[in-house]
Amino acid sequence: MDLEECYRKGFIRKCRIDIELIKSVMEMSAIKEEEVKNAKINERNISVYVSMAYDSLREIMEAICISKGFKVTSHLCIGEFLKTLVKDFDFVSFDRFRYIRNGINYYGTKVDLSQGKEIIEKMMRMRKGLMMELRKCTSSVSDT
Repeated sequence: MDLEECYRKGFIRKCRIDIELIKSVMEMSAIKEEEVKNAKINERNISVYVSMAYDSLREIMEAICISKGFKVTSHLCIGEFLKTLVKDFDFVSFDRFRYIRNGINYYGTKVDLSQGKEIIEKMMRMRKGLMMELRKCTSSVSDT
């Protein structure tokens, strides 16, 4: 699905810039990031933490969109939209993360421990870069 189709289907729409919502989304993202970082990850639970790391990343992406006055209700469309908002946004990696997370959540796919740890690390690096972008978008929002 391309950006034009995302708009046409109503997955991207204008919204009010809501600083309190942005702060709340950032807080939830930070909690998930902290839980993933402090978890005792093993072969049995790695897929759960990959999914949680993805949620932490996606929430920062949502906060960026809200800071620009947009609500995006599709994970694919949020990636497409961020390509227009964030210079050098790595859509290919994000789409891979999305695909893996969907496999876990909707098809019961399990992730190998070493692969999962690598994916989590990459998602957290992407999240960190997007946090810097979010700070540029709105200086009134602090990192939680």
